[in-house]
Amino acid sequence: MASRKTEPTPATAVEVEPTSPQDKKGQPTPKRKQQEAANQRGLVMDAKSDSKGRRARDRARRESEYTAMRAGDEKNMPAEHRGPEKRFIRDYIDARTSIGEFLLPLSLLFVILSLAFGNSGGALSAILILGFYVIVLMAAVETFLMLRRLKKAVIAKFGATKVPRGFSFYSIARSLNLRRFRTPRPKVRRGEFPT
Repeated sequence: MASRKTEPTPATAVEVEPTSPQDKKGQPTPKRKQQEAANQRGLVMDAKSDSKGRRARDRARRESEYTAMRAGDEKNMPAEHRGPEKRFIRDYIDARTSIGEFLLPLSLLFVILSLAFGNSGGALSAILILGFYVIVLMAAVETFLMLRRLKKAVIAKFGATKVPRGFSFYSIARSLNLRRFRTPRPKVRRGEFPT
């Protein structure tokens, strides 16, 4: 009797089709990037009205800060003008009379004079140019010396670690501005140096 060899029939793979859109079985797993992109939603529903509101809030904040600087209300000033060190720097500079604060009006005067007398002769225009360069050089030297004295005064009063960041730029920008246009508004008279 011959034995009959029976081969097992291969199991057929049955594909499961999703029965509803929610049923994800049988589909490849989405990549993480695709899943995150599908889940992202905009934080702002109406970008136009949100930008209008943001601009209005920024404008109101700037106006209140400017009003505080004109009035001398240090609590509501921008952060770069707050603190006893910055107040000391402002008072020290405002107590001085310097050439630097008159540099802008003098340069405008130089431009007007050079336009008026520039064509008349070489000697007069050369004297004008030389005079302007002398004034600029004097203002630069005076500003440099003022910075050194002011830094020593700040260190003596508050300590070396309390010299504010941007000290030089803050001091130079204030000292080269005309006194009546300085913000925050000067609180001391000329000659009243802080102690």
